[in-house]
Amino acid sequence: MLRFVAYEPSMQAEWDKLALAKGTVFHTTAFRDVLLRAYGYTCGYHAVVDEAGRIHAFVPLVIGRSLSLKKAGVSLPFVNYMDVCADSEEAFQFAVAAAAGLKDKLKLAYVQLRLKGQQVSDPQWHACLQNFTFVLPLADDEEQVLALSSSSNRNHTRKVYKNDWFDVSLDHSHLEAFHRVYVKRMKQLGSPAEPLHFFRQFFECLPDNSTLLTVLDKETREVIGGMLLLTSPSNETLYYPYGGTLTQYNNKYLNNFMYWEAVRFGIRSGMKYLDLGRSQTGSSHYKSKEKWGAKPQQLTYLVYSGGAAEQGPPDKESFSFFIELWKKAPSFMTDKVGGVLIKYILP
Repeated sequence: MLRFVAYEPSMQAEWDKLALAKGTVFHTTAFRDVLLRAYGYTCGYHAVVDEAGRIHAFVPLVIGRSLSLKKAGVSLPFVNYMDVCADSEEAFQFAVAAAAGLKDKLKLAYVQLRLKGQQVSDPQWHACLQNFTFVLPLADDEEQVLALSSSSNRNHTRKVYKNDWFDVSLDHSHLEAFHRVYVKRMKQLGSPAEPLHFFRQFFECLPDNSTLLTVLDKETREVIGGMLLLTSPSNETLYYPYGGTLTQYNNKYLNNFMYWEAVRFGIRSGMKYLDLGRSQTGSSHYKSKEKWGAKPQQLTYLVYSGGAAEQGPPDKESFSFFIELWKKAPSFMTDKVGGVLIKYILP
């Protein structure tokens, strides 16, 4: 007989063992610590256990409030997808059904599961199919990876190295400089940025999996771009969840340099895939990731609101006014409040 029980510290070792066998770095309790320490969310993690207390599946849910102050459970904010970690189909189906029950148990407006490789047929879960992630296969031979790119992308990548404009660094001491670039770029895109404290948590909680890759202008030695990279040995994937560059370097193909250095790092780290992150159909980011030869993979965002459609998360259109306002607002204001505000977006 299976039961659905709340996470307790005594579960940590067994939880992480299943996460590393059937899940990703994001399923581990260490990533839970990143979110709870950085944003003060409430832990809503639950496990499917048998009569002996052995874990067969789990749902890493965190509880927070949206911009409309609705109390919601999301698996997981700041993560593009999060398949339910389970050792059998029975345990998976049991976990999904039990997760719906958390809406009333925890007095939530809705529960959201962000899936990639799993399907749920229960019509009570409303599916959003606007998002895709892009996965680039890696090979020991760099030229095989570059061959997947469009001809123009290959030319730009070769040109940037021929001109020798940039240097790459894996030194974590560049974190503050990277964060300044990241905040500026996110503002240009109309979004508040995660605070510096959030990024520091990765190196405290996941030191063996976190790498800061920054790009330096070869002449000025200033940080002009960078990305936080996370290795997930369990599925041999290198994740690129956060990054940005200074747009004045676009004509020097800075993004080509930075992405290619991520490819090289992934190969050196023994990873088989580079996940380039989430994009929506038709967006500029969607098209740019296709140029690298990365294949779009459908993400299924499931929402259970007990039949109350208005209780679900707001769609992108409802944020359009806020996005344009954020772009135009003075930086001294957005820089100060952005790190606090973003937790309420449950991104």
